[in-house]
Amino acid sequence: SFRGIDVRDTFLSHLNSFLKHQKKFAVYKDDLDLERGEDISLSLLEAIERSAVYIVIFSPNYADSPWCLDELVKILQCGERYGRRVIPVFYGGVDPSHVENQTGSYRKLPAVETVGRIRSWRTALTKSAAISGFSSQVTRYGLHNLSRFFHNPESNLIGLLL
Repeated sequence: SFRGIDVRDTFLSHLNSFLKHQKKFAVYKDDLDLERGEDISLSLLEAIERSAVYIVIFSPNYADSPWCLDELVKILQCGERYGRRVIPVFYGGVDPSHVENQTGSYRKLPAVETVGRIRSWRTALTKSAAISGFSSQVTRYGLHNLSRFFHNPESNLIGLLL
């Protein structure tokens, strides 16, 4: 899960390239794998259901997007329901405390029609920040810590959602 305007042509492109070269992952990335003419929400929800691991890239504008926040809620639900791993990456100056406490760029969430939806976003953000993740301040070199995780022989994973 990612906010395209923040990471699509920087960190995400490096991460996607790295994972594809590992040859043990089937990476789903919406701009590459979404069939044209397909219902975006249904397709992404199905991809989330099928994925074995989720990488959530918390960037400065992530919380501006209702779409990203809804994805995050679904990812955490599937992670808990199926016992799947959620890997948070804190990028572009975003600190886990910003996500957990909804401060900085995470302070103001998008206006929506229901309070329950906002409450579910806030809960998901707080839960996500409590998961041990990675911090990446630099695009190319930020992959170093993630690469150590993926080179771990116990990380024999097959489906990954970005």
